Amino acid sequence: MKKGKFGIVLCFYPIAAFAAVILDSPLICLILVMAAIFLEQDEWAGRQTLQAWMASAVVFFFDQAVSLVNMVHIPYISAFLSVIATIAFVLVYLAAIVFSVLGIIRVRKDGEAGFPLFSELAYRIYGKCKPKPVAPPVQQYPMPYGVPQQPMQPPQQPYPPQNAYPAAPPQYAPAAAPQQPRPFNPQQQSQGPGQDGPAL
Repeated sequence: MKKGKFGIVLCFYPIAAFAAVILDSPLICLILVMAAIFLEQDEWAGRQTLQAWMASAVVFFFDQAVSLVNMVHIPYISAFLSVIATIAFVLVYLAAIVFSVLGIIRVRKDGEAGFPLFSELAYRIYGKCKPKPVAPPVQQYPMPYGVPQQPMQPPQQPYPPQNAYPAAPPQYAPAAAPQQPRPFNPQQQSQGPGQDGPAL
């Protein structure tokens, strides 16, 4: 843990400031903010205590709003407004307690309190922008032992073989010519089976 100019651990100031928010003590919170900014002159401690002081100021504002509403006496309206103001104060106070406890846990490890909305305002007071969280790098797991790791290659399109000759077209045999019928001869039909020529 880092120590300041007076030998006090710097995380003491934001822890005490958030404790003052829980105890609803805005004056003590303001004193701690002034000590962190002007005496220690540490930016980190100043930003954390500023967040605590702004939360304490919001809680104090709602507390005073409830007191002002209770002072007003309007028939049928003052009671309704008092209930609404009390509910709003309780919700704001509970939220401040929850985020203050989370802030104490974070600043104990020298981290950012991360109070919603007030964290960014504290950066702007110092003239800076809140850094955005960086995505963790993708972890590549090693290959199993004995398996060679091959580089990734893009898929290749199949190409036709260059030395292949084109297939010869199929050859068909010519069709045989149809046989014509022989002409009818009546003289051959009148001859007998043993006669070779015409009768004398």
